[in-house]
Amino acid sequence: MSGVAPLKLGAYVSPEDHGRANFYALISRLFADAPDQALLQAIAGSPPLASDDSGEPLLLAWSKLIAASSVMDADAAREEYDALFVGVGKAPVNLHASHHLTGFMMETPLAEVRSALAQIGFARLESQTVVEDHLAALCEVMRLLIVGADGIEPATLSTQKQFFEAHIAPWFELCCAAIAKSSLANFYSVVAQFVGSFLLVEREGFAIDV
Repeated sequence: MSGVAPLKLGAYVSPEDHGRANFYALISRLFADAPDQALLQAIAGSPPLASDDSGEPLLLAWSKLIAASSVMDADAAREEYDALFVGVGKAPVNLHASHHLTGFMMETPLAEVRSALAQIGFARLESQTVVEDHLAALCEVMRLLIVGADGIEPATLSTQKQFFEAHIAPWFELCCAAIAKSSLANFYSVVAQFVGSFLLVEREGFAIDV
């Protein structure tokens, strides 16, 4: 039929990959800012993960996060987030790759992230204040690599693996451990356990699938 543009179908994304992307989105949101009451309620109302192995660390960590969110107050979450990740002068727990890998901010890991983002066609928004090697930013990149967005096709598993292994795998355990051992962490100690468990599953999955 003349004058009718052909229908362009987006790339298929499996339910499993949508689940992965949703977890990355949640992690990004929890580390970008304190959760509000709506987010806490959404997590609290989430179903447990289904698996034949009831002792799997990720299942247990997710169940603990659901339980913690059901009793967490948004004001208390804000106070904890600010105390842990903002602080006065210097944050007690740093969420940037450069800090954990070099001991300093704005170092080589940040430059490497920026180079990788440019290579895959991602550009930082002018309104964005989060530095690119912040854990929230890196998890948002992983979400986009998995499911894409308007004008962005999902990346291959190989590209996802390359980004993850270069920019998240080397330091996420250090970051989660720093949160867990902080005396200021209550809700976020549970968050850190969930994040660490999920990212370990990701690392193991990439080792098997690619």
